[in-house]
Amino acid sequence: MAIRPHIKHTHVYTTHQATDLHLDVYITQPVEPKIPKPIILWLHGGYLITGSRNAIPKWLLNYAIAHQWPLVSPDYRVLPESTGFHTIEDVLSAYTWVAQSLNQLHPECRADPTRIIVAGASAGGWCALVSALHFSTPVDTIPSPCALFLLYPMTDPGSEKWAQSVSLPGATVDPDTARDLLEDIPRRIARGDISLGEEFPKSEEELRTRKRLPLLYAILEKGVFLDYLTGVVGFGQKVLSGGLTEAVEERAKQLFPLDSGEFGSSFPPTVVVHGTADGEISCGESVKLVKKLEEVGVGVQYLPVPGADHVFDLELEECPLAEGDSEEPGAVLSRALQALRGYANE
Repeated sequence: MAIRPHIKHTHVYTTHQATDLHLDVYITQPVEPKIPKPIILWLHGGYLITGSRNAIPKWLLNYAIAHQWPLVSPDYRVLPESTGFHTIEDVLSAYTWVAQSLNQLHPECRADPTRIIVAGASAGGWCALVSALHFSTPVDTIPSPCALFLLYPMTDPGSEKWAQSVSLPGATVDPDTARDLLEDIPRRIARGDISLGEEFPKSEEELRTRKRLPLLYAILEKGVFLDYLTGVVGFGQKVLSGGLTEAVEERAKQLFPLDSGEFGSSFPPTVVVHGTADGEISCGESVKLVKKLEEVGVGVQYLPVPGADHVFDLELEECPLAEGDSEEPGAVLSRALQALRGYANE
């Protein structure tokens, strides 16, 4: 099945150094035009280095269209040309646009800005988590998210794993290419280059044309991911030698939600889905988040997918209503969507 019929509108939501950042708004003509609908703000994955706003799970987009929920997917600045601070700034700007401008520009979609679900996969889950923590201090003019939906999220970049060399399953880059890519990064930063990521490949032929994936592999294998997340050379080594607490300064604490986030009972209800055999981002990161939320009384549902790896949902197009206790990926995702409907008062 293809994507259900819909209308896509594209807008510029912010600009940095003459680089426009866009977001796509997916809407349908409402069958019930007088009934306000929840909004999904979708944040793509890609280790904060690659990916694009087009990387929306088919099953999620089809669900949003079928239920007449507007779905918004923005660009955001990525590493290593930018830092995690820039990513957070963009994600919050996109959230503000959704809360303040979506209904003004598209009144036909009947979006309810008091019911924004912030959702993200992998590194997009990190984006969703840090943006929700921003609202731990209420913002008078902008409603807080009504729920979070985190799909195999990166939640714990402060752990030692991300401070040292990481080799992704099946991902390789030859040493000479890695060296050239890493040596070019300081020049990109000095020029003030901005990257918004890159489309994920859909075939082996496309894979050979991609430039961001080898850069991603080189950064992870060199063990400098945290250096570029924080903008501090040698940050990862400081974490390994003295721990995150010794390495992190006050401003950078927002980049490490599990270690420094101020979770409280007002944190939005959260649904987390993670494969138990994830070879890229351990489901243990999700378990740590769920435990922290449970400790402070936040409504949270953790739905593990037995034996599933990272991006286990890539080929799914629909999530039919789950019956019984099936542990098939589509059934687990269907239960997750039902939980979100409850949190969004649908």
